Amino acid sequence: MQLKELPTKETIGLILAHSCKLENQKISKGTLIDSKIVNSLINEQVSQILCAIPNESDLHENEAANLIANAIDKKKAFSGIASTGRVNFKSNSLGIVRYDRSVIKELNLIDESIAFSIVQHNQLLAPNDLIATLKIIPFFVSKSSVEKAVNLIRRSSLFEFHGLKKRKCSLLQTRFNWQKSEIFKATTNVTKDRLKNLDCSISKDRLINHNLAEISKCIRDDVNEGTEILLISGASAIIDRTDDIPKAILQEGGEIFQYGLAVDPGNLLLIGKISDMTIIGMPGCARSPKLNGLDWVLQLLLAEINIDKEELAEMGAGGLLMEIASRPLPRSLNRKISKPSKLFGALLAGGNSKRMGKDNKLLVEIEGIPLVRKIVLEMLNSNLDGCQVVLGYEAEKVAEVLKDLPVQFLVNPLWKNGQASSLKTAVENLDTEVSDLLVMLADLPGVTSKHINFLIENHSEDRSSNNIITVPCHKGQRGNPVIWSEAFFPDLVKLDGDTGGRVLFPYHPAAMNLVEVHNDCVITDTNTPQELNLWLEREGK
Repeated sequence: MQLKELPTKETIGLILAHSCKLENQKISKGTLIDSKIVNSLINEQVSQILCAIPNESDLHENEAANLIANAIDKKKAFSGIASTGRVNFKSNSLGIVRYDRSVIKELNLIDESIAFSIVQHNQLLAPNDLIATLKIIPFFVSKSSVEKAVNLIRRSSLFEFHGLKKRKCSLLQTRFNWQKSEIFKATTNVTKDRLKNLDCSISKDRLINHNLAEISKCIRDDVNEGTEILLISGASAIIDRTDDIPKAILQEGGEIFQYGLAVDPGNLLLIGKISDMTIIGMPGCARSPKLNGLDWVLQLLLAEINIDKEELAEMGAGGLLMEIASRPLPRSLNRKISKPSKLFGALLAGGNSKRMGKDNKLLVEIEGIPLVRKIVLEMLNSNLDGCQVVLGYEAEKVAEVLKDLPVQFLVNPLWKNGQASSLKTAVENLDTEVSDLLVMLADLPGVTSKHINFLIENHSEDRSSNNIITVPCHKGQRGNPVIWSEAFFPDLVKLDGDTGGRVLFPYHPAAMNLVEVHNDCVITDTNTPQELNLWLEREGK
């Protein structure tokens, strides 16, 4: 390919190398020049333009991209037709993507004009998530380079996508007499959510005393019942291979395949096997919904990937999933020196609170303070970097009780269309420096600045990527407020009707950061006078 400036009238059939902005239109670079475009340019006194001229052995970017893309085995994945030299590959289902890094490297070394990018190895993806993108960078690329790329892909699997399969899973927890029952209920709920995010479930859940005989009997029962994956959460962490849980596995004729995992958190994980049943001794961190080594192992098992020692050893590369106060990581420093970012709060206060009757719920006083003012004050007293209030119904009245507070007022003229329109208003009016958004609803009077700070802390701690949705839970029930990373802002503005962001949860299982809150305030709505009075009575207000 060569670039050449030519008289406009001689460019029909060539490719425009740079965009041209005319009085009434913009002609994008890469456009095939026809007589209509030539006439428009001449009419605007454009006498010469820069064109891309292919060599005899060149292919157009879209043709080249389609040829390479068509050579890729697209099982459980789909791709579109090339546009501007780009083809995207997306998942058809929930699953994980796997590949050999050396093959990706070899493909990208063929020609600097060919660029193939893919998500992380073993990345969990929801349906329609982006797996990879192929880009032909210039307007043309040599046929020989395209042929080399096609041949490489045909002899080597560029990537594989493994859909997750439902397996029969059961949970066994052991306890000492002195341990409180709440911790076991919480573990059950967290484990159920963990499997639910992988489109799986627990068929049986048991809590027994921590002794060898009872553990052995439960293992034996699960084998006989055809359980495929048995999760065992011990009363305390498994110390070594001589502990009661591995002893019970061996006693029932099984084997200990692996003790210890090069993923942190999740080091104290055990994998055993009896017949066709895989047994996982859960690490203590699995009581938390945060990402840990158990998640990675479960994903491989449900994807029917053979887990050998090499597979487990490779998890150490990228397996440091969190930092602790005594062992800070470079990620902490990086966040400090990266581009300015802000975590804003948005209170959605646009509805007309039909279920509250004649009263505007937002203006109902609690201890002499309107509900909306109480909520905003809690947001302002938290560690949020700013606060906006989306108004709609009786906007002037609501704004009046907040006028002395340092908040940004946004009016949603489409508030009658439902919550999604207020959410869209909030997101579309965010400053460019806002990287995360806490969405607060106007019917949560019990949520305080302390609760908000707790969510902020857990959101920040879990941000190993920019794709995090932090959701408070109480006894397994998801609540509000929710913190969204900016990666999800485009999805939020596309919502419509009387729906909130939670409709997106099933499509982003890998992004879910579920945080257990030991207070029902995050799930306690006050949509009706009865609900509000019940809450006031309970709180002694």
